[in-house]
Amino acid sequence: MNSAPAKLIFIILFLISFSSGCSREATYSKNNVEESVKKLCKDEYGLDVDVEILGSTLGVYIPIEGLVNEQMKLDEEAEEKINDVALSIYRVTMSSDRPLKIFTLTARDTKTYGAEFIVTGALYDVVRFRLLDISRGEHGKRILRDFKFNPTLTSELKVRELFVAVNEDSSSIQQIKPLFYPIHIVGQKNSQRIEIIDVRSKEISSNEALLHVKTKEYYTPRPEFAMYSAIFPSGFENEYLFLSDIATFPSPIKEIIAKYFPSGTDIRERDLQEIFNQYEDVGYIGVNGLPKRELTIDWFLAEQIARRIKFLFAENKLLDKRFTVEDSKGLVQDKLFQFTFSITPSGEPKEDDREIILSNILKLIAKIFHRYWFDDFEGVMLIDTNAGGQPTYLSKDELARFRKGRIKPKDIINNY
Repeated sequence: MNSAPAKLIFIILFLISFSSGCSREATYSKNNVEESVKKLCKDEYGLDVDVEILGSTLGVYIPIEGLVNEQMKLDEEAEEKINDVALSIYRVTMSSDRPLKIFTLTARDTKTYGAEFIVTGALYDVVRFRLLDISRGEHGKRILRDFKFNPTLTSELKVRELFVAVNEDSSSIQQIKPLFYPIHIVGQKNSQRIEIIDVRSKEISSNEALLHVKTKEYYTPRPEFAMYSAIFPSGFENEYLFLSDIATFPSPIKEIIAKYFPSGTDIRERDLQEIFNQYEDVGYIGVNGLPKRELTIDWFLAEQIARRIKFLFAENKLLDKRFTVEDSKGLVQDKLFQFTFSITPSGEPKEDDREIILSNILKLIAKIFHRYWFDDFEGVMLIDTNAGGQPTYLSKDELARFRKGRIKPKDIINNY
């Protein structure tokens, strides 16, 4: 599940264009936006949703029984519910005096654990679409759509199942029991019990999750290990890190790291919190279905452009025939946009391949920044990993000159 049906987005856009939620005077108070969205969803559609605002970001979550059908595609009834919630979001935000910028709508399947559909967009684009300032097709390209299995949710389920198996002394976990140190080394058989007291997770890639699990552990020491009770009294707190990759489902857990470990005659410990902190969380929707943080316009543009690079080459028949886009990612840090991609020639490489690839991507970036009137950045860096990762950098001023035709594609290859 890596793309949402275009039908869903078109229905949402159609509903927006005919909704009557926008008025000159604020219908919904800026202090009651969350409650207004909840009430509208409940009163008009019988739907229960969770709503939260973080800064200028509005997040809405709806659980749906049967989000996906037997073919693992979006269910038609689920589409209708998502449309109803989307319309409620637009009606409230377009008639409120609260200055919101980004919205997220997350629908999760209560039957197929971890399956979710996320729609993210800029409310500025909704206004422009309603004013016929941008086309339906263009607005559709500006929406971020993710139809996938959430790696943190799926991984947490499997980790909890693993602890149940450990407590039940299942035959399936005999080989990994020593990793749950020290109670499964020094404890009497069937005396061990591990209670999870906290789970923190990070989505470190589209498939991978890192979980930091804190526990309380109970056991009765074997006679020869009675001295361990002084260091690890029954009920002591312990920690573990779990690295999970849902691409290897149904056995996604790749690595288990315990806080304590033996080293010769000594017992040593790792700072698992420090290790956990070193990893960046690339996900933006939390386990509760709501945004983890305020989402900014520069982040939104980086995500949008990275996805539109793929569409750019797929939609152009000449480019699609000549090149294959294998990957495209975007990020922004310290006002520098970086787009890393892998684009390979479909046939024999040609001398002007790199020029065509870079010029088309830069045209796209320059057009999007210009149409959003966005200039709060220092520069843009392009990295084609297929070309050995050689970076191409243009400053904000150089990108503007490129858009106006004052810098030619060949100049980019030769000078940048």
